[in-house]
Amino acid sequence: MTSTSRGQLVVLNWRDCRHPGAGAAELYCERVAGELAARGRDVVLVTSRPAGTPAREQVDGYSIRRLGNWWSVYPLALLWLVKHRATVGSVVDSQNGVPFFSPLVTRRGVPVVLLVHHVHQDLFVRALHPAAARLAAWLEGPASRRVYRRRAVVVLSPSARAQVRRRLKFDGPVTVVPCGADRVGARLARAATPRIVVVGRLTPLKRLEWLVDAVAEVRVQRPDVELHLIGAGPARSGLEERARSTGAPVVFHGRLSDRDRDALLGTAWLTVNASDGGDWALSLIEANAAGVPALARRVGGMTDAVRHGRTGWLVHGTAEDFSTAMARALDVLADPSVAAAMGERARRWAARFTWSRTADGLAEVLDREEARLERRLAGARERRTGNDLVVVLSVPASAIPADWESGRRAGDVWVSDGTTVRGLLTGADEADVPGILRRLDVDQTDPAVSVLVARHADLLGQWTDADGVVDLAEAVGVPVELPVDEGRGNRRAA
Repeated sequence: MTSTSRGQLVVLNWRDCRHPGAGAAELYCERVAGELAARGRDVVLVTSRPAGTPAREQVDGYSIRRLGNWWSVYPLALLWLVKHRATVGSVVDSQNGVPFFSPLVTRRGVPVVLLVHHVHQDLFVRALHPAAARLAAWLEGPASRRVYRRRAVVVLSPSARAQVRRRLKFDGPVTVVPCGADRVGARLARAATPRIVVVGRLTPLKRLEWLVDAVAEVRVQRPDVELHLIGAGPARSGLEERARSTGAPVVFHGRLSDRDRDALLGTAWLTVNASDGGDWALSLIEANAAGVPALARRVGGMTDAVRHGRTGWLVHGTAEDFSTAMARALDVLADPSVAAAMGERARRWAARFTWSRTADGLAEVLDREEARLERRLAGARERRTGNDLVVVLSVPASAIPADWESGRRAGDVWVSDGTTVRGLLTGADEADVPGILRRLDVDQTDPAVSVLVARHADLLGQWTDADGVVDLAEAVGVPVELPVDEGRGNRRAA
């Protein structure tokens, strides 16, 4: 029996779903906690305590311990870990910009997995005072890199994985474990007239004003179009004023029950996201699960969540470009056959993402991290561990010493034809290649050395040629294709 099953699994997150500012990060932590608790693990979520919530609560088989406010929860959580140090068996430490730095107080053999929802470096610059932004960027980057060095990291999307490697420069294993989708299989009749439904918090960083302006422009050609915003947040009053001044047909629903939210979402022609953030955009996957295509900007996690031309569209450019793309999307979806085909593909795409699979992925990373710590404590030499990518390395045989095989790692597959040595390196990624080449005593700058890393898109699955593509004729300065005939796969006029 492993320590992950002996002791408590502690999930650290600065908010829970009862917090007024809760979002996808909170849903991720709570759904995973519930899934793992249902499998027999003793799970406790340590989080902040907003007004009106109890300090202790039992939810879906796991415990919630609420401590302090949005900033004091960090030191208080560390004190809680110290107090319960003997019973903590593993930790999932959520980095919502700043992590809890739990490895500073946990026992040496306790596996700690850092959960990075997305990288906040650019967000800090936009949202904080310059001095505070520099401090936050240092805590997310160099400070976290030092404290969590070689620890396992979980991210929600391939784009976030690349950012963790390239911008935060973490050198431990990084694994993609996406969110699940709650409404897989929901099937409702869409509205008779063009309806755009957006679910999420109303915050300035989401560029919701772009949506209001866009629907005001679309209304000129489509007087019956409507934009429905489901959710609350600090940007609501400004958006309401903008809708009044532009004449945009926007309905503000505030928070709705799950049933009412899903019923309204299921009637949508389209959902949209104009944010330039790097998160996974769970709301788009949930809309896909209801058969609703998505339109989003081509940034960060949006490029992973939206399959361009299949489950929705990605668009470059300005607010005007986004408005043009929205109008074009509604034109395309006015064809019932195209809308039905895209809706079905959206459902199939969303069906790949379940909370059970999310819990499986996180549990596997915890187990691998525990095994790594056990090897280290036993004195074994620590090399590469646990990535979910594969590297194919080709090196000229003349560039490798005669005893090159002594530098191989168990589990890798190497072949040589006398001219070239090739290795299939499981669990490796681009960050591991320099160390591999050093062990082989190979010049990293040699142009004859070839490195192929499995594409990030492979982590979320590929589409077959049979899956038709419906591209928009966008005025964004980039040539695009016209819609494809679903039945024959031939080009046809829009």
